[in-house]
Amino acid sequence: MAGEHRMERGRLRALLLGAGTGLCLWGLVLLVAATPQGRSLEDMALDAAWLLRVRATRPADILVVAVDEPSFQEIGLPWPWPRALHARLIDRLRDAGARAVVLDMVFAAPSAPADDAALAQALARSGAAVLASALESVDDPAFSRQVRIDPLPLFARAAARVGLAVLTPDPDGVVRRFATRHAGLPTLAAAAHGLVSGRGDIPDAAGLIDYPGPARTMDTVSYAAVLDPDHPLPAARIRGRIVVVGRAMAASAAPLGQADAFATPFTRATGQPAFGPEIHAAILATLLGNGPGREWSPETTLKRLGIALPLAGALFFRLRPLAAATTALGLVAGLGGLSAALFVWRFFWLPPALPAAGLLACGAAATLYRGLVESREKRFLAKAFSRYLSPVVVRDLVRRPERLELGGEEAVVTVLFSDLAGFTRFSEPLSPKDLIGVLNAWFTPATDIILAAGGTLDKFIGDAVMAFWGAPLPDDAQASKALGAALAMDAAMTALARDFAARGLPPLAARIGLHHGPAVVGNVGSRARFNYTILGDTVNLASRLESLNKQYGTAILASRAVFAAAGEDFPFRELDRVRVVGRTAAVAVCEPLGPRGAPVPAFAETFRAAREAYGNRHFAAALDGFLAADAARGGDPPSRAFAARCRAYLAAPPPKDWDGVFVPSGK
Repeated sequence: MAGEHRMERGRLRALLLGAGTGLCLWGLVLLVAATPQGRSLEDMALDAAWLLRVRATRPADILVVAVDEPSFQEIGLPWPWPRALHARLIDRLRDAGARAVVLDMVFAAPSAPADDAALAQALARSGAAVLASALESVDDPAFSRQVRIDPLPLFARAAARVGLAVLTPDPDGVVRRFATRHAGLPTLAAAAHGLVSGRGDIPDAAGLIDYPGPARTMDTVSYAAVLDPDHPLPAARIRGRIVVVGRAMAASAAPLGQADAFATPFTRATGQPAFGPEIHAAILATLLGNGPGREWSPETTLKRLGIALPLAGALFFRLRPLAAATTALGLVAGLGGLSAALFVWRFFWLPPALPAAGLLACGAAATLYRGLVESREKRFLAKAFSRYLSPVVVRDLVRRPERLELGGEEAVVTVLFSDLAGFTRFSEPLSPKDLIGVLNAWFTPATDIILAAGGTLDKFIGDAVMAFWGAPLPDDAQASKALGAALAMDAAMTALARDFAARGLPPLAARIGLHHGPAVVGNVGSRARFNYTILGDTVNLASRLESLNKQYGTAILASRAVFAAAGEDFPFRELDRVRVVGRTAAVAVCEPLGPRGAPVPAFAETFRAAREAYGNRHFAAALDGFLAADAARGGDPPSRAFAARCRAYLAAPPPKDWDGVFVPSGK
């Protein structure tokens, strides 16, 4: 059907446009990812995830000995301190049972021979000391290079291992990642790990540092406290632990890196940098623990995003605006939650910031597109349905167009057929212009009544009107509304007939039939032209009931199903059981006797008793009852029709298998 093809083309267009938009946004994300701002977005997200991963316990097997301000005040010497002092520290740590001593200090130049000898002897006695080497950048207008600064051979031979004391901040200055090798050399933490683990080689490992928390989280003591002769640090605090010794000066006029203080993922939240020994200790704890955190590289993230964004665009652009926005937000929230969960529980980082920005942009584009499309569709629906739907129903349909299946669907409806009685004879003396005027005089109030009652005006067929309730929007009160419309149309026709009589025109009356049941509702016709209508047995029976009014002299006939759906508030009487043309099953035919809430007239009970006698073949008693009902009402055409049947059956009784069902001779 035309509607189905139009909708299919619209879905295909939305799919292609959504995929194309997603692809364009991917290109935009690639450009953003290459900028410092793009990298900063992911860095901020990663730092926030680190805050969620904070553990309540510090590494138990590592102790940091800080060359801090209280140590300078206690020792009272300028830096560098005599190496004999460091020798005393190493001996004190060895005597207390330290598992290893890691010195984040570079002893590259000779000092006093006695001091150098004392330090070398202490390193040798320890048997588990790790010394640091360093890389120094040499910048010249003509060239740039790095120079390795190693400890004196005297110290290097006495130490158990030597490692490169280097930290590699990200472009924003934050130390988040590490590697066990740098420039082909083992790092300080890697050398210490190789020593305490007994491994001869240094495995290549790299990734995210498993920080236990912000600065000062590592168990830290002052350098001077270890050497305090009066109140020495208890040996239990040192025994079995790896001790990392290095500078931790909070006040320095030098930049952070030169002051051996660095920003960590927690610095953004706490404002505190971490000192070099703390970070080396955290790297060592990472190697001793579950290893470095893994992550998707920016390249991997962007490649996968190149697939995800077109797919997301194809999905979003087929959804309603609210659904598209909600789905985009839901995916972003889900991505953020998944990324945080993987980081907290599996120490795996799935970068969410740029994918989330792409999804949000895609969702925003889809919401805008769908809003424009729906606005155009709403204008189309309003224009298409305003001719035969009430304004209230049109507004509801425009607000919720998904409830309209243009290709056709089954719905429970209440159908109304109305036809003018004796219209052929009425129209004979009238000119075509006068005839159109008469029809318009009837169709105008009839249409107004149907639309005011929330009905759908299906069509005009000559002098007939067809309408239905319950589609395109479901309506639980459809049967009541249809009955109310039928009664209002009958009253309007009565007033119109009086006006015609006053103008000298022939008498005019309308017959109305109603039925309630399932029908197929949708657009019927060709691809170029179609009509929104209903089809099925329910429609046919409503038409038959309209015609059946001629048999009883009534204005309105409705099936029992209509009153069952409308409820018991409508007064009515069951007139007959009829087997109409085209149906094998009999249908109960009823007549409404007043508006909702009106009492049932007394004559209706007399008629009901006569009908019961009629059904039991007591035709004489039934005849008396029908005559009484006719008299009680002051003229009751259905009672007269049954009285005529009773007289006929008294003269010629029906066969023994007679079931009381009336079979009309025509439609």
